[in-house]
Amino acid sequence: MKAVLDHIKANQRIRLITYAVTSASENRMKKILAVMLRQRDCLVLLSPIYTCLKELIINAVKANYKNIYFENYTPKNAADQLINYHTALQLFKLEISREDSKNLARIARKRNITAEVEFIIDGDDVLHLRVINPVPMTAGELKTVRKKLEDARMCHDISEYFLMNADNPENEGAGVGLVLIAMILRGLGVDLSTFEITCDDVCTRASLIIPLTDDTVRHYRESTTA
Repeated sequence: MKAVLDHIKANQRIRLITYAVTSASENRMKKILAVMLRQRDCLVLLSPIYTCLKELIINAVKANYKNIYFENYTPKNAADQLINYHTALQLFKLEISREDSKNLARIARKRNITAEVEFIIDGDDVLHLRVINPVPMTAGELKTVRKKLEDARMCHDISEYFLMNADNPENEGAGVGLVLIAMILRGLGVDLSTFEITCDDVCTRASLIIPLTDDTVRHYRESTTA
């Protein structure tokens, strides 16, 4: 941990690698954030920023697990008449909600399928968080993510988002974490354009940019007391 503290004091990039969302990985992320925020008198922002980061890590790990789970799935074979993609997706969701998710974590570690977190603070006291995983999104998945973020820009809270998507049979709460992040950023007074999810042929990147300023602290305190 001393090496991490030295990196933080020097405003150097810190990279954390994980294969699963565990208590140990959560504690490491929270400690790193806490030190960064405490040094800038912004420790009050720990809870909202950590919540955003945890949602991004959960999404990245789930994407890795989904890639492992569907590795041998062939949607156009004869068995597709018995079990289509949507049914398989429901089975996957059940799998990762049980103890069996540990098996997916074991495979991810064995194959070095990681979720990486980068913590960066530039000279202007702006926190950059990046979460990277080696699973590119499909065109359909990227379209869905962008639609959720666009919806979030038009909503004032999550309940409004659910009302907007009440007639969508495929919604089922999926991706609500992205909407939660957007709502938290709004409470911090941070422009939603600073929250991006992009992908290329080799990976998916989610990034957040949050100013660690008195204005951000004031916006957060006002939003929690309103």
